[in-house]
Amino acid sequence: MDLLKKENWWIWLLLALFSNGSSTIVLGAMLNLFDKNAWYTKWYIWVVGLILMFPFVIMIYALIIDITTKTAAKLDVKGKDYYLSPFIWIILLIIPFIGWLGFIALFLYLNIAILVQLYDGKGEKYIK
Repeated sequence: MDLLKKENWWIWLLLALFSNGSSTIVLGAMLNLFDKNAWYTKWYIWVVGLILMFPFVIMIYALIIDITTKTAAKLDVKGKDYYLSPFIWIILLIIPFIGWLGFIALFLYLNIAILVQLYDGKGEKYIK
């Protein structure tokens, strides 16, 4: 059973509902989105983040956002000029209340749009 087929979109829906955002990590791995030279591949960064604990949580969320945006771009979700820019995400985090609501709305939009694209069969072209 290949999870990128159109008829398996409901599995991704269940994973998205019950995995707290980590289903996009699995989807990103299936789409070969992980870069061997990116910041998240360096073990010493994770060790320092784990020792300091607070940066570790931020690093996990940054990884989830990074892979979610790359997954959305690979599945042709509209608006990639905006959500692929790190400045948009930083600005939304800096601005209190309205920016935070925009951050949540953009993250929800990406997760829902990824599910819609899987429902439309956009993931089938990446089946090996």
